[in-house]
Amino acid sequence: MKKFLLLLLFIPLVSFGQDFRKMSFGESIENLTEKYPDIEFEVEEADGVEIVAHEDNIAGITTVVGYVFQDKKFVTGMYNFESEWDGDEALKNYKSVSERLNAKYKMTENNKWHKDSWKDDPNYHGHALYMGDVDFVERYEGEGKTVLHSISKSDDELLHIVMYMNPEFENKLSQQNADDF
Repeated sequence: MKKFLLLLLFIPLVSFGQDFRKMSFGESIENLTEKYPDIEFEVEEADGVEIVAHEDNIAGITTVVGYVFQDKKFVTGMYNFESEWDGDEALKNYKSVSERLNAKYKMTENNKWHKDSWKDDPNYHGHALYMGDVDFVERYEGEGKTVLHSISKSDDELLHIVMYMNPEFENKLSQQNADDF
């Protein structure tokens, strides 16, 4: 009976210890490939980080799923959703993903309006997104991770991402960016 109780106590620790798609921060690329033996990953290296990625379908959207490793340790997971050219459709996808995230995390909205012409008219938020007048952003910090969800216009494309970051890695990136100036 004691073993059963210990097992019941241990299961939540194991299941909540995962930060992104069966991976916990600090794990290796080998851990990733062992957990997903049937997936063919692409690997890119740049500036001391390795990005291991594959394509999947998340929430009905074609998505590149990426795992970022620094010093051979998992530090960030990300979804890069295939963007729609139509601002209304892209915003609909963003809201669909947002609902799923908010069901699990208490996301805090922090939208950035570059031009507020359409800010008070939700019927035109998709148009404002397409024009590059707004970046929709929401964030969660807790449970040893930061979750960032955003959609914005960049280089004439709509970029829709979700990132699950190790807070230590996020702080290191922020410091590096601050040091650049």
